[in-house]
Amino acid sequence: MAKKIDRLLFIFTADSGLWNAVLDSAKKILQINGCSLCSLTHSIAGEKSEWKTCKEEFGLPIEYVHRDEVTEELKSLVQDNLPTIVAESDGDFTVLLDPGALERSKGSIQDLRGKILFHATSKELYVPVAE
Repeated sequence: MAKKIDRLLFIFTADSGLWNAVLDSAKKILQINGCSLCSLTHSIAGEKSEWKTCKEEFGLPIEYVHRDEVTEELKSLVQDNLPTIVAESDGDFTVLLDPGALERSKGSIQDLRGKILFHATSKELYVPVAE
């Protein structure tokens, strides 16, 4: 029986803080290789509106975690495979999307949404979709 996902953790390849946010924005402007997950969810002005709508459709919290904020427990799971999306269900963590899967989304929010739902199902988890 599939277990409900309690929250999703979006772990970015970027570090936290204002300076790092400015640096990441500069990378977006110059189209320099940055965090593929950041590129999917954020623009220079903040969260993308299409992503906000998609995020609201998921009936669970989605937390953003920067590389320098990863706990030891998460680090042992994801190691250096960033960016990644991790699902938490009943206190257990499961990697849903690895860097390769995120890169293959090629900036498509619909593709990202589909991948999250598909990979959750394949790991006997489910995302409670808001009505």
